[in-house]
Amino acid sequence: MREPKETKLDRLKADLVRAKEKASEWQARVRDIERQITEQENIEIVQAVRGMISEPEDLRAVLNMIRAMNESPAANFGKENESL
Repeated sequence: MREPKETKLDRLKADLVRAKEKASEWQARVRDIERQITEQENIEIVQAVRGMISEPEDLRAVLNMIRAMNESPAANFGKENESL
């Protein structure tokens, strides 16, 4: 007896399965590359900070400056308007 002939629909379904597998592989690759980028950025930040700061007190001073810069702009806005 003859085997059933592969239809165009069967080929398309098989192509879809392969395409989904490839897409999944590429998505995993994208996530891995993004993780590597974040890791490298963190390493560079740490190296830059270590290059600028020699004492723990210096680090505290830098962190305090960053915290002060990151205060809520709304809080600063309210304080500025009080003096008007």
